[in-house]
Amino acid sequence: MIRLITREEAFKRAESIKKENEAIYGVPFELEHRYLPLDVLIPTQWELSEKKLVVVLQEIVHGYDAPVIVLEHRGKYYILDGHHRAYARKKLGFSEIEAIILRPLKEIHTKIEESVKKAKLKSLDDIVIAKE
Repeated sequence: MIRLITREEAFKRAESIKKENEAIYGVPFELEHRYLPLDVLIPTQWELSEKKLVVVLQEIVHGYDAPVIVLEHRGKYYILDGHHRAYARKKLGFSEIEAIILRPLKEIHTKIEESVKKAKLKSLDDIVIAKE
């Protein structure tokens, strides 16, 4: 059975990710809650489960609304959590998604840019759907 994260769990997960990143990078991070255009999101996962995607698509049609969690780094928005939700909303014709934005308050050195470049990920359109 596929279990989807709730709204409340997404906000708790964002707080947890914030604390983890503060410990890793030694700098404070802030969280911002707002809508972002789907076209500005950069995936960090190149493959999604078709089975889970079908469930997420159905749930969004019926009001499922857990926000995605993204890292803002050098003016770009990298998806940390919620790839299926973002991809599904794009496929359903939405132009925006509710997001919890994780933003470092000082410059950090992360390999996220290098990782997505190596995986050739520039947009949600670059994600592959894996059939099980």
